[in-house]
Amino acid sequence: MGRGILEYHQNKFALPESSYGNRVMLTTRRADVASASCIESRGLVYRMEPLSVKDSRTLFCNKIFNGGNCPGHLMDVAKGILDKCEGLPLAILAISGLLASKDVNRIGEWEMVRRSLGGELEGTGKLDRVKKILSLSYSDLPWHLKICLLYTSIYPEDYKIGCLRLVNLWIAERFVEWREGINIEDVAWGYFSELVNRSLIQVTSVFYEGIPGYCRIHDLLREIVVSKSREENMVTITTGQPTRWPSEKVRRLIVHSSSNNAQQRPNYCFDHLQSFVTIGSKNPLLSRMLLSDVLRSSKLLKVLDLRGQKKQKEIPNEIFKMFHLKHLDLYGTGVERVPKGIGKLQHLEYLNLGKTGVRELPMEILKLQKLRFLKVYQQVDPSDDNYGFHGFKAPSNIGGLLALEILSFIDASSGYIIIKEIGKLAQLRELRITKLRREDGKELHYSLAKLTNLQVLSVESIGKGNDHEIIDLNHHHHPSSSSSFLQSLRMLILRGCLEKMPQWVAHLRGLIRIDLNWSRLRGEEDPLESLQHLPNLGEINFCGSYQGEGLCFKAGGFLNLKWMHLRRMEGLRWMRVEEGALPRLQKLFLQQLPLLEELPLGIQHLRHLQRLSLYEMSSQLREKLLENQKEESEDYTRIAHIPEILIGYYTDDRKWRDCWLWEEKKTQQPPWLPVL
Repeated sequence: MGRGILEYHQNKFALPESSYGNRVMLTTRRADVASASCIESRGLVYRMEPLSVKDSRTLFCNKIFNGGNCPGHLMDVAKGILDKCEGLPLAILAISGLLASKDVNRIGEWEMVRRSLGGELEGTGKLDRVKKILSLSYSDLPWHLKICLLYTSIYPEDYKIGCLRLVNLWIAERFVEWREGINIEDVAWGYFSELVNRSLIQVTSVFYEGIPGYCRIHDLLREIVVSKSREENMVTITTGQPTRWPSEKVRRLIVHSSSNNAQQRPNYCFDHLQSFVTIGSKNPLLSRMLLSDVLRSSKLLKVLDLRGQKKQKEIPNEIFKMFHLKHLDLYGTGVERVPKGIGKLQHLEYLNLGKTGVRELPMEILKLQKLRFLKVYQQVDPSDDNYGFHGFKAPSNIGGLLALEILSFIDASSGYIIIKEIGKLAQLRELRITKLRREDGKELHYSLAKLTNLQVLSVESIGKGNDHEIIDLNHHHHPSSSSSFLQSLRMLILRGCLEKMPQWVAHLRGLIRIDLNWSRLRGEEDPLESLQHLPNLGEINFCGSYQGEGLCFKAGGFLNLKWMHLRRMEGLRWMRVEEGALPRLQKLFLQQLPLLEELPLGIQHLRHLQRLSLYEMSSQLREKLLENQKEESEDYTRIAHIPEILIGYYTDDRKWRDCWLWEEKKTQQPPWLPVL
């Protein structure tokens, strides 16, 4: 909270005072705000102290040398640089991120960094000192990373930035250089990783192992980025409020959230406009008004992102005159139909119709020979992904879109012709299919063998929940034709009934995540048998997957699994973990397993388990854990090593309640808080 006491008083009523033991942590860089909140809460202000010399050195070395020691020839210069940081974590992370890109054998490069910090930091305040270091980190970036970082200025302060959206916008804006033999999206993710490694972007959540989901920019760095972006006239941001735009030549127009009565119509020329992007705008009138101006006067538009504009019910015909358009994002809009005019956008590379009402694409879509990204879907149940998605009916010769790399979610209910066409899309990296018929499983199997670049596969049969048809992917063909597919696949989602696990699953050496939803495998078809020896498997999600009474995780199995979610297996009565199984498991979620009345046998062997979540489990198990927390009890000794145990359930009056076991005992104040 950085704007002052007024902002605190406007927001304090959202912080209820009650006896439920809830906690709210308020962070601020301003002493007056801290003092005001202290009076209200009758608490104490916790003043963050700088890191000690030892902790500063540890953080510094962890970032640059992966936890190793600093080489002797760099000790003096490293000490000089750390002294300038004065124990400020953000400053240490930023400067160490910069140094991590330097050659450790060339002391001159490190000396140059120390001299750059030089006298500029003498006598400055701590915040100014951090800003100077962040500015130096920015200046050290190569041009392609500078422009990508500056582009993050399109997001409001504290905005939850979707990493995939950001990376695709970088590509659309032509910030990402094409490299021979490397996929453009991989190059873009490489840029993202470089900025993360330099501590200029902070990943806040991951989609699945290794794939960033959301990220943020630190407030102090954002101030620098916004200032530099303004200097370069990189983006123009409007909220509809009266304001003076920095330049009449608008290249990228960004619409932010605004009050519904803000209806300023900026009188500026859009002749040079290349991009129109809405970021969380809640004023449909403003967005429509500006979009109308843009479509009327701009002939150079390349990027149009109307994500989240629910009042946008149709695609304006003027869009189809935007000959240069490469990126059209209508995710989360109210659009229900794609006109035939879509075929005029022959430079279009990206079309996102996720979470819209579109159910069919016209034949004219086949004219988009540069299209590499196509998503069209809507959740069956908006509150639960496990129930699958509505897809879209595609033209029967969809295989003509040879540039496609991402295809989600294509409706296969029309039969094997569509499945056969999929086999022609040799560049596919992500394929998601809905409404697969049982009799088309064999044809899909043959088509998959041709997709040698496929990394993500999702297959959903006709039906919903327990009424899904059988997915039959157990077919044999020459092993050499499937070897590339087996090596490239990273994520597999099967949503539908399985008579048995597909035999090829046990050969997916690169698989990182698997979801089995509504598989209803019989007791003798234990899914763990096929998965336990996959060397890279890091995440398992089972929902209604198994009808057997027990699951045994055998010694030596699942050596890299870190996350497991087991849900809605109504017949499951017991779980056992043998010593040596699941040695790296960090999070275990057990949900809606009504017959499981005991904790998994051998849970004490999971020494790296950080969190155990038990949602809507049997009342016997819940009451046993909540009522018996004595240190000498058997259950206590088996789970005493787990830092976080959460029990969630509905009370008799259907109110949801979360209970943390031994929260006071297990929660300790860390020596220093992570940089947020």
